[in-house]
Amino acid sequence: MDFYRTLAEHYDEVFPLKGPQKAFLHDYLKRESLTSVLDIGCGTGTFALELSQLGAQVHGVDLSAEMIEISQSKAQEARSTATFSVADMLDLSGIKQQFGGIVCLGNTLAHVSGELELKQVLAQFREKGTHLLLQIVNYDRILAEQVTELPVIRTKNLIFSRFYKHRPEGIEFSMSIEFPDTSQIVSGVNLLYPIKSDMLRNALLESGWKIVEQWGNFEKAPWTDDSPATIVSAIVT
Repeated sequence: MDFYRTLAEHYDEVFPLKGPQKAFLHDYLKRESLTSVLDIGCGTGTFALELSQLGAQVHGVDLSAEMIEISQSKAQEARSTATFSVADMLDLSGIKQQFGGIVCLGNTLAHVSGELELKQVLAQFREKGTHLLLQIVNYDRILAEQVTELPVIRTKNLIFSRFYKHRPEGIEFSMSIEFPDTSQIVSGVNLLYPIKSDMLRNALLESGWKIVEQWGNFEKAPWTDDSPATIVSAIVT
């Protein structure tokens, strides 16, 4: 069974929308007075659909056709105005409209190949909107502590495991989904580029973004070297 199709089918079970995320998004949309949002790396549309419920016109893009198919189905079921399409964050030329806000959450940004590509992606984001919200894993902590495993996620139906192998070219990210009822295990691997906080800040500045705030989680704790995440709000300079 294809791992990423399986992950798409169970994505909402593994990564449900949590209270702090919901509150953070509500506050961000209201504070920045955003009426339109482009959600890059939207997955199964969870964040996009939530933002659309607040009155924003939202378009979500993802590289996975399976994720987009699920997003569209959820939007139809919820009678949401949110729209979705397949697109790579490395090439957003197919998206012609402009947006007030760009959100790129869920560690999507770490799928760039290196610092040059990171700057190219951030420059593309600047062409599509004036406000930017980013969230990635805190790679300062991951690298400093040489973390090799993230917490296991257990649900009623599955066990989701994640492992890191530190390599010169990046971090090899291995994932597996185990279904205890059938003893079936599916797995997948991809390469992540560990974007440290200073690198992200420099890339944003060089790409024409001004950093407004930085947090360590969706509860808005100040960012530290030990924070679980790096969340950054920026605006076009």
